[in-house]
Amino acid sequence: MSISQASVIQDYANRTPGTDGCPGHFTAGEQRKLSRLWTLLLKYLDEVKDKNVKVVGEFLQKIDHDWSTLKPDESPNPNEDPEALTKCAWVQFTKGDNSTRLMGFFGKKKLTHEQLILDRYVNETTQQFIDRVARKHVQIVPDEYIPSFAHPDKETRNLRDVFWEAVTIKVHPDIWVHRFLRSSGWDVDKAFAMIKGVIDWRATEAVDVINRDGELGIGLDELRLGLSQLVGRDRLGSPLLYVRVRRIMPRANEGFVFKRYLVMLFEAMQIITRKYGRVTMLYDFTGFTMDNTPLSMVQFMVLLGMKQYAEVSSVLILMVDSWLFINSWNLIRPFLDTNLSARIVFAKTAEDVRQFVDDDQLPTELGGKNSYKPNFVLPKEGENKMMFDMEGRRAAENEWRARISNFETATKLWSEQIMSIRDVDIVDPQFPCTAKRDDAAKLLGDAELELSKFTRSRNNFERLGFVGSDGCLKMP
Repeated sequence: MSISQASVIQDYANRTPGTDGCPGHFTAGEQRKLSRLWTLLLKYLDEVKDKNVKVVGEFLQKIDHDWSTLKPDESPNPNEDPEALTKCAWVQFTKGDNSTRLMGFFGKKKLTHEQLILDRYVNETTQQFIDRVARKHVQIVPDEYIPSFAHPDKETRNLRDVFWEAVTIKVHPDIWVHRFLRSSGWDVDKAFAMIKGVIDWRATEAVDVINRDGELGIGLDELRLGLSQLVGRDRLGSPLLYVRVRRIMPRANEGFVFKRYLVMLFEAMQIITRKYGRVTMLYDFTGFTMDNTPLSMVQFMVLLGMKQYAEVSSVLILMVDSWLFINSWNLIRPFLDTNLSARIVFAKTAEDVRQFVDDDQLPTELGGKNSYKPNFVLPKEGENKMMFDMEGRRAAENEWRARISNFETATKLWSEQIMSIRDVDIVDPQFPCTAKRDDAAKLLGDAELELSKFTRSRNNFERLGFVGSDGCLKMP
């Protein structure tokens, strides 16, 4: 079943989210397809329980710049606007005849002392900045990382573990799994292939490390510029993420910096919508140029939302005033799936956006009345103290694995009962095993939430008080 853009717009006009094909509202046919998908997944997980894949880690690369000649307190003029400083760096280091960093096949030019100061300002990670200011290494997360006690090798990832790490982010595993059924038009085999591809990607890219390091491993400039901010909610109550694309200025030859930032952002969106829910993303493409947003970056953003994080978005609002972007978008559009296309809408004015976002939630810089201000709070020592408790983590991991085993057993019984019923009009709440499976899912979700305190660093949403003790978003 595919959705249409007309139905999405009607949901917003009615201020009532559509429930067709959503957990708790499955038809009997959809339930049988979900059951069949789980049967395929459990068989696959049994086959790969001892299979480890090698980590490639494109997004884990380090910026290799030598700042050893700089003093810790050397910084650009503090009165300068961060956006202006970043743009200055972009112009100096990566554009045309004025480029001071790139020399094609002949290597790199040596930067002046002042240029090195600017280079460090726009390229150092949050951890590097904290260490520089403190003039010592500040241990906010453990220096040594262990993927798990069952599979401690840092160079590989176990596919079965990676699957359950992804699925149990949600309060019920069905929430994560069913997204791929919806994205595939309820084609079970296609959804199964999509999930296997996502698990392989998460393993080879070591997404667990990105979650473990969080904002510490991200360039501080991306965070300082406020590229993306949760600013409120849309008309359906979904969290509203505002992305100011004009502030994106990727570094030459270092596309992995912004890619890691995007993956971290999508992961954070998944985490704070642990219950069934979506995020509305408002991309402000006004002033779009190929300088600050190359086509490859736009493609990467779109593919993340279509593949690895399918069905995460309620709607993607693209605010555009550039013919250049429209021409670029026409190159991407043919590769979009039907459901994602239906959720992408273009807006030229604030009035267009108001179909989806009320005026009191729309940022003032877009013509609304929401006078939010970007606010990034630096991580501090002690906020991840549980990550240093190895015995506590071992106990939490053992509990998590036990709850996985219980859920697998309950799911096998549930699936067998669903597939054994000939009356296709009977839905699963009428089956005795459904309540036991839902109980097992809740205990598994609770176990993951506890384990995450030992394996994932706290994020800015949590530091700002936007996340409750249940791991869910609680902003008004």
